[in-house]
Amino acid sequence: MLRTVDNTRFDRHLSDMCGRFRDTRPWAELHAALREFVGLLDQLALNLESREQVRPTQAATIVRANEGAPSVSMARWWLIPWFHKGTVKEWKATTFNARAETVRTSRAYRDSFARRRCLVAADGWYEWMGPRHDDDKKKQPWLFEPRDGQPIMLAGIWDCCETADQGLVESFTVVTQPAGAPLNGYHDRAPVVLFGQDWSRWLDVSADVADLLGPESVDRFTVTKCGIR
Repeated sequence: MLRTVDNTRFDRHLSDMCGRFRDTRPWAELHAALREFVGLLDQLALNLESREQVRPTQAATIVRANEGAPSVSMARWWLIPWFHKGTVKEWKATTFNARAETVRTSRAYRDSFARRRCLVAADGWYEWMGPRHDDDKKKQPWLFEPRDGQPIMLAGIWDCCETADQGLVESFTVVTQPAGAPLNGYHDRAPVVLFGQDWSRWLDVSADVADLLGPESVDRFTVTKCGIR
């Protein structure tokens, strides 16, 4: 018998951002940025695939603190919390996004926020808008990138669960916040985007990061119409 999940125990708005981001930076560029901002120790180059679209349930690159020294690894984008006892598919809650307003208190996220924060490697994200008119057949995708080309990361939290079918699964979620202008013209939510000077503080679970979580996104991004599907 499938084990069901009572989603009313969790945040009713667990998923309200887009479901895709972009990660096209080569390892050398990512490594250089991490060394500059978080003092990443030397490690072997990773075979990171350049991806125009990263989707929920796919493995993605995250950076997390490892005994004080940040490390780069891969994890599943769609958080499965430690207390889940069933198979991967039996986790029914839509947990690839976590709301900044409730990430400290939601049962699915509170332990990870307190103990296991991570940086999600990305250089942009997507939103689909429309259709605006009756003759529009499909929603239009838009790409959001930092206006000045600065390296960014998305704010994330991660967890590890012993699943019934796949054993230990490491997974993460992207934290979202209310979208400020002009992003709110495309969606009412946006990922919490971290610029280099805030990477170390986000990874330090003893640090106060309340100011990074809102009240809304700032105007630091360009928006480009794109042709992905």
